Amino acid sequence: MTAAGVTAALLLPPHRDGTPRASAAAPAPGPRCHGTACEGQDPIHMVCGRAPDTLTTHRTATGARVELRYSGECGAGWARMYATRVGDGLTVTAGGPTRRARIADEVDAAAYVYTAMTTARPGTVLRACFRPAAAADSRRECFEARVGGGAPVSPAS
Repeated sequence: MTAAGVTAALLLPPHRDGTPRASAAAPAPGPRCHGTACEGQDPIHMVCGRAPDTLTTHRTATGARVELRYSGECGAGWARMYATRVGDGLTVTAGGPTRRARIADEVDAAAYVYTAMTTARPGTVLRACFRPAAAADSRRECFEARVGGGAPVSPAS
């Protein structure tokens, strides 16, 4: 709350019953893109990561976790990974462009790293592929989920 907001809240007279009046909170900003305008955009910066659906979660052979996420407000999906190692990679597609993410350093490995968004709508199948960094673990693991529910589509080859 800004100083002006605090001052205004303090200057508002109390309700008749003596309880203080609450100042009106500003509404949370809505998404900054929708559908094709979200293609290739960052889900957090576009405010699409505020309350997305997690369509599915997959634990890889190396122990990394991968999630397929979807925002109905934005009409777009993406994948994110965590519990990863430097060099791990992730892709996501919904039949159009493939979006990528890679664990570049230890800071990335200690956090969530996510792909850019790809346009998706109910019924679309999102496909994510995880490729571990270690040469011995170079086999990629792919899985899918359908936007809007229905029978799980995961795992995929």
